[in-house]
Amino acid sequence: MEESCDAIVPYTLLGFLLRRLSDPDPFPPCLSGDLQTSYFLRGYLTRGTNAILWILLFSVTFVLLNRLGRIVRLWALGGRIPGPPVWALLGGSSTAPQLCGSDRDVDLTSFLSKLHENYGPLVKLWFGPSQLFVSVKDTQLIKEILIKAKDKLPLTERAYNLAFGALSLFVSAFNDKVSENRESLAEYLNNKSISANVLKNLVERTDSLDSVSFAQCMAFKTIGTTLFGDTYLNWNNRTQYEELLMAVAKDGFFWASYVIIPFWRRDYWRYQSVCQRLKGLTLEIMELSEGKSKSVLEASCGDLLALMLHGCVTTARLIANILSRLVLSPNLQEQIYLEVSAIHKGSCVISTDEVKKMQFLLATVLESVRLLPAGPFLQRCSLKSDMRLENGIMIPAGATVVVPLHLVQMDASVCGGDFLEFIPNRFLSNENNHDEDKELTCTKHHCINESIKFEALLSFGDGARACVGQSFAVLSIATLLASIIYDFEIKLEQNAAEDPSQGVHDFISQEISSPRIVLSKRNGAN
Repeated sequence: MEESCDAIVPYTLLGFLLRRLSDPDPFPPCLSGDLQTSYFLRGYLTRGTNAILWILLFSVTFVLLNRLGRIVRLWALGGRIPGPPVWALLGGSSTAPQLCGSDRDVDLTSFLSKLHENYGPLVKLWFGPSQLFVSVKDTQLIKEILIKAKDKLPLTERAYNLAFGALSLFVSAFNDKVSENRESLAEYLNNKSISANVLKNLVERTDSLDSVSFAQCMAFKTIGTTLFGDTYLNWNNRTQYEELLMAVAKDGFFWASYVIIPFWRRDYWRYQSVCQRLKGLTLEIMELSEGKSKSVLEASCGDLLALMLHGCVTTARLIANILSRLVLSPNLQEQIYLEVSAIHKGSCVISTDEVKKMQFLLATVLESVRLLPAGPFLQRCSLKSDMRLENGIMIPAGATVVVPLHLVQMDASVCGGDFLEFIPNRFLSNENNHDEDKELTCTKHHCINESIKFEALLSFGDGARACVGQSFAVLSIATLLASIIYDFEIKLEQNAAEDPSQGVHDFISQEISSPRIVLSKRNGAN
C-alpha cells in the first residue's frame, strides 16, 4: 500500500536535512517542483507555530502560578498582622475608606487613627487582593523598620525617570554605587552654607507679598546657589526654569501612575516637551556654573533636576508655613528677634555658626516640621525579602510600610497633652517648657532636646533612606528666617488682617492659611 504524499513530507528542518543526507531526493514522485517547497514550508510552519504556542502557554501558566503563589503567601503572612482581614475587602468597602478629592490624605490619616486605636501600634490595611499596607505608629518599631526597609516605592523612581531619565540617587533599591553617591552628596551639603549674596538680596520688595510665592523664591535661591553657585542668581533664564520645574512637580506622579506610558495622549507629549526644555536649561546653567565656580556639585543633569525639584518643593512649603505662623503670632516673632539680636553683632550677614547658637529659632523650625511635615506619610518597602521585627511580626516582601506622620508627630505620649499647640519650647532642654501659662522664655542658654527631635524630623526619614540634606535644610531655613526677622518685622497686609479666615487650620493637617504679608523695616536696620 503506497503512503500518501503528506505522510512522507519531513516534519522538521532537522528531519529534512537528515533525509537529504541519506537520500538526495527525499520527496516522493508525486511531488515535484514548486509543490515540494510548498509542502515542506507548510508543514514546517504549522508545527513550528504549534511549538511556539505551547511554549507561550507554559510560560504564561508559570508566570500566573508564580503570581498566584506570591498572592497566597502575602495573604498568609499578612493575615498574621493585626488589622481588618482581607475578606472584609472582598465583601465591600468596610475595610478601606472611600478616598477621593483633595482631602483623601486627611481621610486616610483619620481612618488609620481609628485602626490604631482598635488594633495597636502596628496595623495592616488591604487596598486590594495584592496591595498590603502596614501602618506603624510606635517610634521604636519605626526606627527598626526604617533601618531594615531600604527600598522605596517604584512609583517614585518611575516618576523621576520619566521626567529626567535614569538617575543615580533617586532609585527604589540601593546598591553600593548609590550609597556612595549619597554619602558624597551628604558630605557636600554638610559643608555648605547659604550664599552671602542670597542673604544680601533676600528681600527684593517689601509691600504686599504672597507668603507662598515669597517662600518659593527663597527656596529656589537657596537650593539653586547650593547646586550651581552664585551664577544661578544672575541667570537670565532663572524665572522660566523655576516655572517649568513647578509644572513638572505638579504632573510628574500623575504620568508615572500609568502602567503603560500613555503615548497616545497629547497632554503626555506636552509634559515630555516641558521636561526636555527643563533638561536643556539645566545643561545650560551647569555649563555656566562650571566655568565660574569651583564649588558646585558634580552630578548628572537628571540628579541635579531631581534635587532641585524635591528640595525646593519641600523647603518652600515649610518656609511658607513658618511665615504664616510668625505673622499671626507677634510674640513668637519678637522672641526670635530678641535671640537673633543678642547673638548676631555687626553689619555682615548672619553666619551658620551664629544660627547654630539660636536654639529657640531652631526649635521653632523643628516645631513647624512637627506640625506640618513635608508629606502626610513616610513610605518604605522591602521589595525582595521579608522583614522580621523584634516583636515577632513578619512583614512580607512587597508590602508597603506606611508611617502616618501626623499621628506620630502629634502623639500626646511623646509631645504631651498640648501636642496640637505651636510651642517651640518643647524642643528645648528646660524643665519649665510646659508650665501652665506656656509663655515663651529666653532660651539662649538651652539646647535642643534630642529625645524628641527624632519625632520632629521623622518626615526626613531615618536609616539608609534618611534625607541626606536634613541638617542643611533646617539650618538654611533658620538662617533665612533670622536674616529676615533681624531687618524686618513681618506683618499682615491691612486687608488680610480683616479676613476672619486667617489663622484657621485643619485639625489633622495643621496647615494654616497663607496670608499676604508686608515687610516693615525695623528701626536701626541696615
